[in-house]
Amino acid sequence: MTFAENAIASTATLIAVMSALYRHTPDALGHAQRVAAVSTSIGQELRFTPRDLEHLERAAWLHDLGRFIAPDIDVVSGDPDHHAIEVSTARWSRQVDIAVQVIETVPALLPAAALVRASRECLDGSGYPRGLRGGEIPLGARVLHVADTFDALSSVCASLGVAQDAVPAELLRNSGSRFDPAVVAACLRALDAPRSAAQGS
Repeated sequence: MTFAENAIASTATLIAVMSALYRHTPDALGHAQRVAAVSTSIGQELRFTPRDLEHLERAAWLHDLGRFIAPDIDVVSGDPDHHAIEVSTARWSRQVDIAVQVIETVPALLPAAALVRASRECLDGSGYPRGLRGGEIPLGARVLHVADTFDALSSVCASLGVAQDAVPAELLRNSGSRFDPAVVAACLRALDAPRSAAQGS
């Protein structure tokens, strides 16, 4: 392994590299930081091993890399009546592929790449890029999907002035379809723990 590969294989150095990469896009940096924190909290709730938590944290920092590298990637459809959401899904799928291709160039990040690859898959098979379902989706990827969605919904609610209670309600509404119910439950437990501790003190 080269010096550069050793350096980026260190989680702390990887975070420093990603922070520098996102320095001109503070919203993206904040999102990556929060998704990493929420993912780790869920992983701890699910009793991930330290090594699995490390892979999960790295994947969380890297999951939007394709969007950063190719934000405006064009997806050509042969169908002129192709629905906008289908075009968007194809674009997002391509961005996932790009991220994975980059991440896989560092052997130590292969486990994180596998999680990023499946982080947009849904429990019912409606996700992308491969339409995996249920147990075909790595548990870490299921965690990352919930954490990513939680933060995205929280940001939308904050910008629209909508009560944050809407976020867990939306996760629960999609539990069993988009999301793994056990992961949603772990997420709600993990995020409620600090509030419960504060109320008890």
